[in-house]
Amino acid sequence: MEAPGLTIAGNSNSTNGQLPSTMIEEILSRLPVKSLCRFKCVSKPWSSLISDNPSFVASHLYKGIGEDKDDLLFRRRRRVIFTDAAGNGLHSMHLDYDDEFLASYDHDNRNRNSFDINDDDDKVGDSNLLVTTATELQYIYSELSGISVSMLGCCNGLLLCMFLYDPQLYLINPATRQSKKLPEMPTQYQIDDRYFCNVYGFGFDSSTHQHKVVNGVIYMDEGVEFDVYTLETNSWRQIPYLFPYHIYPCRNKGTLLNGNLHWLGTRVIGDDDDHSSLLIVSLILTEDQEFVQEMPLPREFNSSQTRRIKLGVFREWLCVTHEGDYDQTTYNEFWVMKEYRVGKSWTKMRVSIPYWDLSNSGFWTKSHDLMVFGEKLVMYNFNNHSFRNLCVRGIGKVSSVETYLESLVSPK
Repeated sequence: MEAPGLTIAGNSNSTNGQLPSTMIEEILSRLPVKSLCRFKCVSKPWSSLISDNPSFVASHLYKGIGEDKDDLLFRRRRRVIFTDAAGNGLHSMHLDYDDEFLASYDHDNRNRNSFDINDDDDKVGDSNLLVTTATELQYIYSELSGISVSMLGCCNGLLLCMFLYDPQLYLINPATRQSKKLPEMPTQYQIDDRYFCNVYGFGFDSSTHQHKVVNGVIYMDEGVEFDVYTLETNSWRQIPYLFPYHIYPCRNKGTLLNGNLHWLGTRVIGDDDDHSSLLIVSLILTEDQEFVQEMPLPREFNSSQTRRIKLGVFREWLCVTHEGDYDQTTYNEFWVMKEYRVGKSWTKMRVSIPYWDLSNSGFWTKSHDLMVFGEKLVMYNFNNHSFRNLCVRGIGKVSSVETYLESLVSPK
């Protein structure tokens, strides 16, 4: 929708400096969210365009994602968001894609790399230590209940969160400071001997242009039942099928990739061989009716390791990492699926840092990936296996780490 009569000064009666509305929309669609929130005060047409025009919101979003994304805008809008280890704070920070904050590092001197998984003290004077700052999103706690937050998903600039002592789900846009408490599900499950736990996920159906929150109810020895909330219709519905999979609650957050959600699980039914087969349970969101597909894991994993591995995303691939015992068992490799849904494409990746718990933040630069070793942030170079420890001022250990793209998408 065009906004006729807009001018740079916001005065529709002025003929000086007037630009075509389509050109103004194109310029505005390339600006940061923070600037656009301020520019809503310029005029009513600008406010309507920025706040209430779905086409403009989509145009602004797709400038940073999609096949035709602007790489510069993508890098400028990208933010790392994380909770501290105690879960008492939600923080956001911007890191430079062009590696300027790594420029002082001598990549040829690998002996300067040092990492101790048991060392809780990051020394700022350490030549291998990067120091950055983050902004605590305090407004979330002033507007929403709860003293501890869990991030359950991230998509198109929106976060799916749950707070301690509050069973309800929330959608939050950290850039615009908008939030929404999701309505209660109309089909309440029974907490009895059959009930086991809940799993969650958040994604976007590109075929219908709808954001979907998923709540999975797992029943012992029976399967999983999914309820889907659609943001654009503000309504829940139940998928009328009990899928015969047992999803493990230690990883209740669904991994989003290629528009679909993924969890680790096993089949509930089948012959003796299939009954305990460890696999990836994928909920397909981008169809007229959601359905579940199986995806294989690397052959190195078997059912006895079910609770000792973790599913995630590395760059643009599904990945699987080990989970060892703190200060006892460590590992130096993980696996990535180079071709989506192709079991033969699982490829082993090596890391020079022994780990007992490893995850990827979803953030990478030209040369480094931001990895989470235990409760520490590390900028890791997979070309020469050098790395830099990353310390956030005022923050000790970290817990859940995500990367999101600032957007105007409203959770309302």
